[in-house]
Amino acid sequence: MRFLLACGGSGGHINPALAVAELLRSDGHEVLFVGTPHGLERTLVCKAGFAIEFAEIHSLAHSLSLRAIIRNIGVLVKMAGALRKARGIVRRFSPHAALGTGGYASYPPLRAAAQLGVPVLVHESNALPGVTTKMLAKHAHKILVGMEACRDSYSQKEKTEVVGTPVRGDFFSASRLQARQELRLDNRPLVVSFFGSQGARDMNTLILGVMEQLKKTDAWQHIHVTGSKAYGDIRKRAADLGLDGIHGLRIEEYLHNMPQVMASADLVICRAGASTLAELAATGRPAVLIPSANVANDHQNANAKVFSAQGGAEMCAESALNVQKLYELTDSLLQNTKKLDRMKLALEKSAFPDSAQRIQRLLYEAGKSLN
Repeated sequence: MRFLLACGGSGGHINPALAVAELLRSDGHEVLFVGTPHGLERTLVCKAGFAIEFAEIHSLAHSLSLRAIIRNIGVLVKMAGALRKARGIVRRFSPHAALGTGGYASYPPLRAAAQLGVPVLVHESNALPGVTTKMLAKHAHKILVGMEACRDSYSQKEKTEVVGTPVRGDFFSASRLQARQELRLDNRPLVVSFFGSQGARDMNTLILGVMEQLKKTDAWQHIHVTGSKAYGDIRKRAADLGLDGIHGLRIEEYLHNMPQVMASADLVICRAGASTLAELAATGRPAVLIPSANVANDHQNANAKVFSAQGGAEMCAESALNVQKLYELTDSLLQNTKKLDRMKLALEKSAFPDSAQRIQRLLYEAGKSLN
């Protein structure tokens, strides 16, 4: 069978699609991705060895300024061209079913697929639906959501199903003991912090302050991931603070072994993107969630509220934090091992280890309904 997968923009949209694509490929099916030439999909999809084609489209601005209005008019004009390009791709590839995992890049190929009679499945990872998935919902064969909290956002209840958010299998299988040995960690607790592939200036600065405090106490080990944008600056500032060469303190630009690092952690400090939360659940890692306010629909705040209510995370507004508060919160959690155990259990209960398999099965069913 042939399956078209549409996604784009951030890793949070692309990685769930890749997890499903790996299953489809391992069963001998043909997979084609469609995205834009501007997003991370161009790099991540090609690196994973999948074919990808592009339909030129840009995101809408969420402001009412004159500049934003002019930009949005241009985007809508280009949408017609993107739809024509997407229809050509769908006709050539002739998929049995199509899956979209979010991002503005997924709209043209999925809308085109629906217009051409191909069953379309849309997947929303966040607690609140994005603009693209809402626009596609009425055209979808199935609406798949990552969290129960999202189900009520759709009026098409009869075709909405909770399936979790797919993550790579090694997040579930990574051995904590082996990972800690490979990372050459000592017996102190490990804190891991990261704030997205681009990093976040204020949070990077805050973590540097926490590490400066940690230099005096040696209470835990800390691995911080800056993101590519901030790495050079943060490394220089860390050196100026005398943090270089201190055993147990590491500053990295990017981690290619995130499943092993998260398996090694006792506590994670991070944003509240849906894919990150699914990875926390897969590894059972308690977290301090600091939602980004610079996201559409404030969806990270909604995501964090879900995980906090379930008992798997502490939620903090970035505006309410300073170095001392974050240091004290981290230290108090690490010392309260019973609470960490309860958080771990709550996270494991919320995990969907078979999320990719559920979506794969629904794609098969949709594809067969076409015949």
